[in-house]
Amino acid sequence: MASKLIESHPDLSKRMAFYTNDIMDVSGAALRDYDVVFLAALVGMEIEEKMNVIEHLAKNMAPGAILMLRSAHGARAFLYPVVEPRHLRGFEVLSVLHPTDDVINSVVVARRCPTPVHSVDQGFGPLMLCSKCAEIQSFNPLSQMNLIEELAVEEHLC
Repeated sequence: MASKLIESHPDLSKRMAFYTNDIMDVSGAALRDYDVVFLAALVGMEIEEKMNVIEHLAKNMAPGAILMLRSAHGARAFLYPVVEPRHLRGFEVLSVLHPTDDVINSVVVARRCPTPVHSVDQGFGPLMLCSKCAEIQSFNPLSQMNLIEELAVEEHLC
């Protein structure tokens, strides 16, 4: 479906490729070749499955690569597992967007952290301030849209 959307645009269609695979079968070497990974809401219908996929991506995506994943919010959580920013260890959460119209899925945009620095006293893995805490302008390509409400992420550590 996504490839059909861009095939009429000559420049984009030359620069983008779409693959559908079981993400757990994709090697780290292959994942590091991509700047952006889109994770559908139906990947991992149980939170444990989804967390295994996110852990695989955190270990294997290139540092600085973008992960865009679909989640749910409020009553829509009955349809899909909810991915909270705290679940995204190894990623810096840039934006969490919850729809305020008929769209069902929320969107989480996160950046793969650089090489992790492990904390000695807290066994929580890499520690890095999120972009809000570090006062870095976050990436939000949907900032001009009125149909999406952005959630401020206040306590996320990479």
